Amino acid sequence: MGSHAIIAAMTEEAGVSELRVTRGPRVHPNPRVSVIIPAWFRTASPSTEWLDEALDSVRAQDFEDWEILLVDDGSPVPVEPTRCDDLVLIRQANIGPGGARNTGARHARGEFVAYIDADDRWRADKLGKQVAFLDANPEMVLVCTDILLIDKDGFTPLRTARQKGVVVGNRIPFEKLFHENCVGSATVMVRRAVLEKTPGMNPRQRLGEEYGLWLRLAMLGPIGYLEEALMERRRHADSLMFTQLGDGSWIAREREVYESFLGEYAALRTQPFVRKAMARLAFQGGWTHLARGEWREARRLLVESLRGDPTRMKAWVDLVRAVLHLGPRRRAQAP
Repeated sequence: MGSHAIIAAMTEEAGVSELRVTRGPRVHPNPRVSVIIPAWFRTASPSTEWLDEALDSVRAQDFEDWEILLVDDGSPVPVEPTRCDDLVLIRQANIGPGGARNTGARHARGEFVAYIDADDRWRADKLGKQVAFLDANPEMVLVCTDILLIDKDGFTPLRTARQKGVVVGNRIPFEKLFHENCVGSATVMVRRAVLEKTPGMNPRQRLGEEYGLWLRLAMLGPIGYLEEALMERRRHADSLMFTQLGDGSWIAREREVYESFLGEYAALRTQPFVRKAMARLAFQGGWTHLARGEWREARRLLVESLRGDPTRMKAWVDLVRAVLHLGPRRRAQAP
């Protein structure tokens, strides 16, 4: 069963039985890069303004051999960008961002696929540098970049992947990727031929759906890295990631990604890097419950973390605090 068929089957199963696809008159008939933008708007503004900025950042690329597939994922307010003549506009019932990206991939014609969200932007040289990187490194299945945050104060550089210690040379080893998702979806360019060997993104997951795909792709070949911030991520309170980071539910979503992946690659469960990653996740969950004063659940998760990685001293400290019913010293966000 080919991957287009797999992605189509996943989309149908998730409830998308009818699609409306409109190709603008200026859409490139045979592009090298297919750019996929999932969009779901609760209201028209500022979402439409942000979407126009995202689209214009693609149009401003110094590499011009692309098509844009804009997937309206059943928005309460239909997605209506200011300009549509160079878009493949797809409308479908809502199934979430992963399912929307799968729909875009199913209709993509490019050799490479790149993702960008409707509230993000690219630097003008992103596509050109990534195409050149993949052309020069045919063994790489995808290439990612670093990120700048956009907020009311302007641009905030994030720690680079190399500063985080997850890069070796020009690639991110599988063990580093498995420990924690260090690949931003809107920084990615992936070979479509390799993408078609995977089931795509899980349409049932509303956060971390891309992480499972990166893990599966990394089983097929190396993950490349460009040490430049070529993508700009908008930070705002309406984003799904912002909401789930705030309420702690992102930890459960990440655990779902791991369990789904390890269900396919069960032999990896005994690897030390897998145990350490699961311990990291349990530690972060324990910290979240500690911050809420949920002492029993905090103790359970912190003990689980220490069983997987007894060297994490902060987990020992937080376990003592959970036993003594003392909250953490930092409450703003999980470590």
